[in-house]
Amino acid sequence: MNTGKEKCELLKKIRQHIAEKYGLSFCPTECTHEGDCLGTCPKCDAELVDLQRQLDEKGLSQVDINAVFVDALKDFGLDESSEFIAMEEGMVPLMGETSSPFIKLRKKRTLYKECQIAGITFHDLSDVWDELYVGAELALIRQKDNEHDEYAIAVALADDYDGDLDDFDFNLILGYVPRTENEELAKMMDMGWNEAFECELSQMKGSNSYKGSLHMKIYIVSKDEEETVVDTSNLLRVMEFDYEQHEEFIDSLKSNGCYYARYGGFPPWERTLPEKGDKVVFMRRNGNNAKLYLMHCIAVGDYDAAYFVEEKSHLHAVDDCCFYVFTLVKGSIFVKNDMIEFLRGEKINDYQPEDFLSEEASIELMNLFERFN
Repeated sequence: MNTGKEKCELLKKIRQHIAEKYGLSFCPTECTHEGDCLGTCPKCDAELVDLQRQLDEKGLSQVDINAVFVDALKDFGLDESSEFIAMEEGMVPLMGETSSPFIKLRKKRTLYKECQIAGITFHDLSDVWDELYVGAELALIRQKDNEHDEYAIAVALADDYDGDLDDFDFNLILGYVPRTENEELAKMMDMGWNEAFECELSQMKGSNSYKGSLHMKIYIVSKDEEETVVDTSNLLRVMEFDYEQHEEFIDSLKSNGCYYARYGGFPPWERTLPEKGDKVVFMRRNGNNAKLYLMHCIAVGDYDAAYFVEEKSHLHAVDDCCFYVFTLVKGSIFVKNDMIEFLRGEKINDYQPEDFLSEEASIELMNLFERFN
């Protein structure tokens, strides 16, 4: 798909496909635009807004929308990994309210073992320590020529290892599977079972690799996939503001009584952005202190946000984002950084509040708000 006109026609077919799937009324307007075309326009957006309204009235979830979108792509000879990013330029207004728990499709896996990553003090992790977080994907790398341990298995960030052992720089590793835990695993990997294992960071303690520790979980995975229900109803997200973002946030609360921002991204089925009713903590750190705000998401999508956004021209922008509106629940509260040390190792967002905290960190954070209010 190389031209905007072709994109426009395909997006229109997909909208028709969705309308037929869910029994919606859809009367596309004929495009009379001449010359270069981006593939979508205010008329296209208006069609999507109307479909979204009808879907909202029927109480349909985002999971249903994503499923039929993928089906439509396949019907037209494409898939979600195609170079043609249809949803980036015309499907985004369909991003709307979903419900927790949500369903993810993943390979079946069984916990094989959980252990500490050994030897981290022998590796300079200062450049990556602050980027580590619970749930980060790790790679297990069999190091047969290790002169100290015949069963040595190195541990690295998955992004640092592409599967080519001959070209891998062992200076990039985080550490090793402990000697007391590696023999059986090494023998299985030597038998060619490398792809039968997945590994992720499960725990992170301390402020650096010299005073802290890292733990990992190793899973045995199967080729079969299963639908995994993820209950997110009690989990929080944290978004950390820089100075400018914080000033805009405060101005919005003062002038509008709420805070709204545009979040999104492609593909939307891989995004875990807030839903209506979710709570998000916005944070601004300054020196040894932090200011925290507990916010409640009251609107998702341009259609819902229209009731709150005063400048209507900001709605229905041609991009891959939509509006999210938040009201203040508790805060601001002022705390010392050492009081939120439990957030170290958690995934804190600075672009949009997409990743969940662990259950333990969510409970700690809610308890903190209870203490100060």
